Amino acid sequence: MKLTKVTKRVISLAMTVAVVASSIAVAPAPKKAEAASYKAYLCISTKKFNYRTNHNDTGKFQNYLMTEKDEKIGGTKFTDVTVKKSKKAATYTVKLTGLKNAIAEDGGWNTIYVDTSIPGTMRNKVKVSKLVVKFDGKAVKTIKNPTITPDPGKKADFTQIMALNCWNSFAQKKWKAESVTKMPKNSITVSFTIQFK
Repeated sequence: MKLTKVTKRVISLAMTVAVVASSIAVAPAPKKAEAASYKAYLCISTKKFNYRTNHNDTGKFQNYLMTEKDEKIGGTKFTDVTVKKSKKAATYTVKLTGLKNAIAEDGGWNTIYVDTSIPGTMRNKVKVSKLVVKFDGKAVKTIKNPTITPDPGKKADFTQIMALNCWNSFAQKKWKAESVTKMPKNSITVSFTIQFK
């Protein structure tokens, strides 16, 4: 049977549409893009339970130090940072200022750590090679390869970088909380060097 030019065009167009349609049908769904940056926050708890909790504990997370009665300690201020996702190592510093001897008599620590918005599922994609804690501008502890949570075999919403934590056995091996009785008069800073694998 001889096909007319119009018939040939219709058949050719139909085949083109079919090929395009089949290509669309098998195209994989795009992956959800990972964030290009994350927030990092200094969190602490003293022996007298003056504190700042994790950022995802929205009921207690504030930009100032709280007492055990959940009251604001006036004049205190936390400074957070934005961590860029990069394979190149970079150093960041989070801090608490304006203490004015508010915790000078607290007698020690339960925790000092850096909370982050880095998902806990990315814990193995993060390397922290160094962490330095300073009280009133003077270094009191340098930790190489500090403990990062979630702990092995555990799950958590977010990743944290431990300076000290009396409730974490891995952190205790790096810097035992009970051994630290020194308290700052005015400020605490924690610097950490981080890169993404």
